[in-house]
Amino acid sequence: MASADSQYHAWHRRLDVLRLPAKYHACAWCFRTANQWAYRWNDENERNEDGRVWSEDSRNYVAMCRSCHRTMDQAYRRVGREGLAKEIAPLIKAAYAAVSPERRAVEARAREASANAAHAFLDARDAKLGNRFGRRSVSDERATHELLVKAYAVDN
Repeated sequence: MASADSQYHAWHRRLDVLRLPAKYHACAWCFRTANQWAYRWNDENERNEDGRVWSEDSRNYVAMCRSCHRTMDQAYRRVGREGLAKEIAPLIKAAYAAVSPERRAVEARAREASANAAHAFLDARDAKLGNRFGRRSVSDERATHELLVKAYAVDN
């Protein structure tokens, strides 16, 4: 049986496979380049083992920069799940206001170029090796991801 710590890290690696690593996404709060997947503390069926809390539902994660991720987790520790939405609303506004539109634009262009390169690599790998894991093509995954991004943007 794998340890809770290894299951936690395995799930985060799986998020990278499902959605590309967080570095290819914008932070959900400040829109700088993210570098971590952050659990949104919203799953009634979350896993909590050995001090590691995570969800096995990829929809409960958002890409975040380290600073915003830390701020959200600290807010959760202060108020818990019930008060989190109210607690983080002003924090999200402050994080967004702290980053200039120019910086967001530059980072968005860099992320897009990196993500396009990663998708091209995955498409080439799938074409060469075939679909070894029974998963959909990278192009289909990319289209699904875009729909999820739009749905999440409307949700918040």
